[in-house]
Amino acid sequence: MIMEIWFSLLDLIYPSNIYCINCGRPIDDRFPYSLCPVCVRHIRWANKITCDCCGKSMLARSDLGLCSQCAESQRSFDRGYTCADYGITERNLIHQLKYQDKDYLAEHFAELMAERIVAEGLDPDLVTPVPMYKKKERRRGYNQASLLAKSISRHLNKPYYPDLLIRVCDTPPMSGLNAAQRKKNVEGVFTAAKWVQKIIYGKTVLLVDDIFTTGSTTEACSKLLKESGAYQVYVVTFAAGMDTGQ
Repeated sequence: MIMEIWFSLLDLIYPSNIYCINCGRPIDDRFPYSLCPVCVRHIRWANKITCDCCGKSMLARSDLGLCSQCAESQRSFDRGYTCADYGITERNLIHQLKYQDKDYLAEHFAELMAERIVAEGLDPDLVTPVPMYKKKERRRGYNQASLLAKSISRHLNKPYYPDLLIRVCDTPPMSGLNAAQRKKNVEGVFTAAKWVQKIIYGKTVLLVDDIFTTGSTTEACSKLLKESGAYQVYVVTFAAGMDTGQ
C-alpha cells in the first residue's frame, strides 16, 4: 500500500503520460497507453495470423492452425495470448521496463494486456506471474512479471496471487538458446507449495509474463499449476516472437 501511494505521488509530480514511453515525444491524455501516433504505428500488433495454441503470430496459417513449436509440443496451458510481435520497438519497451528501472511502464503494458483478455472473452478466477529468482529480484528491485500481473488483476478485478509458484534457482539467460536448450534450462527450476492446491483447485488461472518465445518457461509453470489442481491455465504476454515456420 505504501509503495502504491508513493508511485501515485511520483506520477503526480512526474506524470508518465506527458511523454511517449517509447520515443519521448511530448503527448497528452488523448493518446492511449502513453504512446505517440508514430510509435503506435511502429508496434507490430499480433492481430493477424496467430497460433491457435500459444497466440504468437505466424507468416502463414498452417493446416492445424498451430505454429511450428506448438505442432511439435504438448502444451500444458490451454491458450496463450499476446499483444505484439517481438520486434525493435517492442524490444526497446521491454528492455526499458526490465533493465532501465522504468517500472511504471508495467501499468501501460498491463492496460493493453488486460484489454486483450477482455476482448477474448476470458474470465479467469485469479492472476499470477511467472516468478523470478528471489536474489535476482532483489538485485533488480522488482519482478516485471509481478508488476504486470498485479496491474492486470486490478484492471480485471480479479484476485492477485504473487507467490503461487517459486523459482528455486537462477538460470543462464535464454537468449541465444534453441527450443531444446530453453526447455532443458528450466527443468526443475519451479516448484509449488502444497497450500497452492487449496487456492487454485478447479480454478482458471491467468499466468502473466512479459515475453513469450518458445514457451519453455510458461510451459514449465503451467504444468505445475495443472498438477496443483488448476482447471485451466491461460497465458498472456506483452510480446511474443513471431513463428517463421522453421
